[in-house]
Amino acid sequence: MPVDMRLFKDLIQRYEWPKAIAVTGALGSGKTEWVLNLALGLKTTEEKVTIADADIINPYFCIRQVVNALEKKGFTVLTAPGQAKWADMPVVSAEVDWALSSPGKLMIDIGGDAEGALALKQFQKRIIQAGYLLVLVVNAFRPQTCTVEKIELMCRRMEEICGLKVGALISNSHLMNETTVETVTEGYQLVQNAARRMGLPLLYVGTSPELYEDTVKALAGERVPVWPVSRYMLLPWEPGAIWATGFPARHHAGRIFREKGQSPFQNLGRGIPPENF
Repeated sequence: MPVDMRLFKDLIQRYEWPKAIAVTGALGSGKTEWVLNLALGLKTTEEKVTIADADIINPYFCIRQVVNALEKKGFTVLTAPGQAKWADMPVVSAEVDWALSSPGKLMIDIGGDAEGALALKQFQKRIIQAGYLLVLVVNAFRPQTCTVEKIELMCRRMEEICGLKVGALISNSHLMNETTVETVTEGYQLVQNAARRMGLPLLYVGTSPELYEDTVKALAGERVPVWPVSRYMLLPWEPGAIWATGFPARHHAGRIFREKGQSPFQNLGRGIPPENF
């Protein structure tokens, strides 16, 4: 379901945005989709937007998948140089420092979970000088952020690791294709409670474009704007995903999972078999 970009423009203009907007969240939160959606929103205001891939946690599900498409839309995309962009190691482009001094906004995609915030440590002083907002995207149905206490703990751990302060939350509660309006509103209540406890603003409530109108009606008494989150990232096993064909080959993604002792299905919303996607 296509989204009218005028809606993105209206939503993004509700706030004043600093030079650098860093977005993070637990694995499965949807934080990379939010980087792309916010970047598209900023672009509707004629703002020059640079997107930096600083995901040192999950190299098989990140901005690197969609670099060509983003560049065709007029974004400048910063990734690690050469084949290092596909390495399962903490490599972040030094051009982030350059982007902090260049015109326009800088969107930074940070790896999932608190440890992903380590990518910001090397740029801490420059980011503070330039002005920043560190946003935590929360899916209330992920085990790392399923209570107010766990959300607060993740914020504090991120701040300790990167030396920056979380400045806002986004509620992006979902169960993939099993998401309902009730899923979104239930998650919103939890994230709103966490935001109030920490004294942080809740910028948006995310929902799918298909559920957007019903979600707006369900949250009509609330003051938080609803954002129809368009999906641009593909899961590693979905047709068209960079991990399914081409380089890196499918076996390379499988190798990474095996070396980590992980299953490629473990980072999904709870209780959703892969055949339902």
